[in-house]
Amino acid sequence: MMRLPFPREEQFGSRLHDPAVASRVGVWLGICFVLAFVTGLFSHYAQAHVWWLPFPTRPVWLYRVTQGVHVLSGTAAVPLLLVKLWTVYPKLFAALPRRSARAMVLHLLERASIAVLVAAAVFELSIGLANMSEWYPFPFLFRPVHYAVAWV
Repeated sequence: MMRLPFPREEQFGSRLHDPAVASRVGVWLGICFVLAFVTGLFSHYAQAHVWWLPFPTRPVWLYRVTQGVHVLSGTAAVPLLLVKLWTVYPKLFAALPRRSARAMVLHLLERASIAVLVAAAVFELSIGLANMSEWYPFPFLFRPVHYAVAWV
C-alpha cells in the first residue's frame, strides 16, 4: 500500500497563500461579521425586547434596512470565509513547535480555539443561508441557536 506524503507548509508557494492576502480578506470578513452581528442584535431585540427598553418605531423603514444589511453582510461573508480558509489552510500543515511541552500545549490550544471559531462561523453562515431559503433540515429552532452561536 502506497502512502501519500504529508504536505509541508513550504510546498504551498502561491502568492495567494500570503499572510497579506489573508489579512486583507480577514478585514472584509470581520466587517461583514460585525455588521451581521449588530443588525442581528437589533433584530433579536425587535422580536424579543424587554419591557423596560422601548423599541424604536420611527423611522418605519429602519427594521427593513437593518434586515437587508444583515442578509447582505451574511451572504457576502460566505465567499469571504471560503477564500480566507483557502488562503490560510497551508498553516494547518505547519510543524508543531518542539521547544518544550508547554509550547506544544499552547500551540495545540491555539489550534483548538481556531477550530472552534471556524466551526462556529461555518455553522452560523450555513444555517443562516438555510433560513433564507426557508429550508430547515436541522432538529432545532433556528432563532435561539443562531443568536447563541453569534456570540461565539
